[in-house]
Amino acid sequence: MAKKLKLDIVYTPEFRLTGIFSTQKNYRLCWLLNNQLKTDLRWLQDFPYVPFKGENESLFPFYYHESKRLRTSYLLLENRSPGGLLLPAPKNLDYLFLSWHPDIGADLHELLKQIRGTPGVQAAFLLDDQLTARAKEVLYDFELFLSKVL
Repeated sequence: MAKKLKLDIVYTPEFRLTGIFSTQKNYRLCWLLNNQLKTDLRWLQDFPYVPFKGENESLFPFYYHESKRLRTSYLLLENRSPGGLLLPAPKNLDYLFLSWHPDIGADLHELLKQIRGTPGVQAAFLLDDQLTARAKEVLYDFELFLSKVL
């Protein structure tokens, strides 16, 4: 009898993930972040997410900014929709801020400091080390969605 092989796929995101707690509406928070970070976050399209359990599809707005000169991309993804939460943990998380940069480690603390200094932001912290299996699944689906949109 042939021995069964198990394929384990380890997903490692190519970006740094910051959680933002804010009571601001998504368009208002984008405007505030644009002023603080000197970016141009713009709404592209809603991210349609269908949980694995076959629940109804939920739409999550996301905003995108790319600087070709600095080789940097920023995305702001809302964690809440009328259909539910994208990531249930950490509790009460309002937004996900994803950043791509070749040397992100050097600028990450300054970026986090600027996000925390944005009016309307109660708290912001890195989520990279706290990603659950569900979070990795959601982010993997989001990356697949981005490859179609961008």
